[in-house]
Amino acid sequence: MSSNLVHRLTLLLGVSFVATGLTVAGRGAAPKFYPDDPIQADNDRALDAGAAMPIEGSNGYDFVEHTFLEPGDRRDVLAMNINTAGEVPDSSWFTNRIGRSLPPLSEIVRGPNRLETVDITGWPIVQGKSSGITPGYRIADPEGRLYQLKFDPPSNPEMASGAEVIGAAIYHAIGYHVVEGYIAEVDPAAIVIAPTATTVDMRGQRKKMDRADVEKVLARGARLPNGRYRATLSRFADGKPLGYFKYFGTRPDDPNDIVPHEHRRELRGNRVFGSWLNHDDSRGINSLDMLEGPPGKQWIRHYMFDFGSTMGSGSTVAQVPRAGNEYIVEWKPAMLTAATLGLWVRPWVKVDYPNVAPSVGRFEAEFFDPVLWRPEYPNPAFDNLRTDDAFWAADLIARFSDEMIRAIVAKARYSDARATAYIADTLIARRNKILREWLTAISPVVEPALSGTGGLTFRNAAVDRAGASAPSGYRFVWSRVDAATGERVGTPEEGRSTEPAGTLPAALAADAPGTLVSLEIRADHAEFPAWQDPVLVHFRRTPSGWQTVGLERAGRLVGFGEFRNAEQNAKKQ
Repeated sequence: MSSNLVHRLTLLLGVSFVATGLTVAGRGAAPKFYPDDPIQADNDRALDAGAAMPIEGSNGYDFVEHTFLEPGDRRDVLAMNINTAGEVPDSSWFTNRIGRSLPPLSEIVRGPNRLETVDITGWPIVQGKSSGITPGYRIADPEGRLYQLKFDPPSNPEMASGAEVIGAAIYHAIGYHVVEGYIAEVDPAAIVIAPTATTVDMRGQRKKMDRADVEKVLARGARLPNGRYRATLSRFADGKPLGYFKYFGTRPDDPNDIVPHEHRRELRGNRVFGSWLNHDDSRGINSLDMLEGPPGKQWIRHYMFDFGSTMGSGSTVAQVPRAGNEYIVEWKPAMLTAATLGLWVRPWVKVDYPNVAPSVGRFEAEFFDPVLWRPEYPNPAFDNLRTDDAFWAADLIARFSDEMIRAIVAKARYSDARATAYIADTLIARRNKILREWLTAISPVVEPALSGTGGLTFRNAAVDRAGASAPSGYRFVWSRVDAATGERVGTPEEGRSTEPAGTLPAALAADAPGTLVSLEIRADHAEFPAWQDPVLVHFRRTPSGWQTVGLERAGRLVGFGEFRNAEQNAKKQ
């Protein structure tokens, strides 16, 4: 069910529905398509969320809940927040940027930031950093806006700060809400402590912050040859903090949050984005909900944040070899090791990470497997990833050209050119693996369109972006569709083409405005049997020509390894 119907029902009845109830309601009594389909924006700010209260969480509880309790709905169902074209509309969760049109390269590199660079000289420390393992503190700019400063570890200078700004720029370009973040240098001689600044001592008691407290923080940071300290500067988001969001269920105090998070495509697809950057720390605790808007019309914006533990960085040390390869607790490999008395060695233990520079942690592309990649511990939305979700995510990743990736990596300002080249090369190689995996795992037909004269065009994303060979041909089935019921009427007409193009049958070409026509497209490829699954496209006749109003792509649950086995079996048949 697409989000336009979900919110039409919500606004009509003035209440929030659970997704299962909405699914039962279905579209049987409603038109196949509404005049504004496919919707580009999901109005999930319609109801006032001003009563929402902050949600407290802990790393320990989050780990236990997801490792041992398996929360969330695990049914193999289509993502519930997509529009009729299979895309994710703009919302409080996601804003289409690189997916809708290609912004200028400078805009992509700048990411969520308002400024190119910042000089924090004279900005006073107002509070010690309240949580997390990375040393730092909070400062305020001349306008009183609050920022958090986090220092690189002495063993790996530039590592965490570089990962932070690269990850933030990439996630922002993809479409997520991300806070501003900069690389800053701190002159210890110019540090100012506000008279009201406080911190927490070893006994957990709050105390007035003094220079000794600052020196303890600096002692855990990386000092540059010029005597300054390199750090990540992150601006606090606007609004009232409401804690984090979960990757399952809905937020009970948000009347606009009606789609279970494990069935949101942008959260499922984050498994693919996370695998690209090895963002194994992608979990609910590393998210942020902020209440925005005036009283009576408040709504919640959902942020992704904390990218300092990506691309081989473990924030305070180089990432552990297990990251991205195995959960913290995973019974099968543990039992294999025990049963063989240690003779069986986990494959990822044998990976040889090149010693490029201290600013590069454990990040590689040769052993990386997009299907088998794992976060730190299970994530309900990631567990619900389907091939159609993965295709959507991979199609966005495909839009990051080599030039774009290298420009984003340059934003990290690594002092060693070898680090800049290695991170960029590894991201490019991992991107290519992701495209080869997910753009070929399902029918790769994209951007179908009908001209005013009935000429059909479309693209094959796997051929164009993943280097796959072209199929031997495409098969078409055209049908007239009853706009009220969505049922096909009349006799279908078939066609074939060796190119991604075709022609609307003459019997359907002269239909009056408002007419719906459906088209099934199948591709024949010996290496990719899944391409024979149909892509169902709907075109609507308008006074100005034909409009693409619907695209349905067959998909199936990915799992962790099961999908790979199914693919191999299909190719043997």
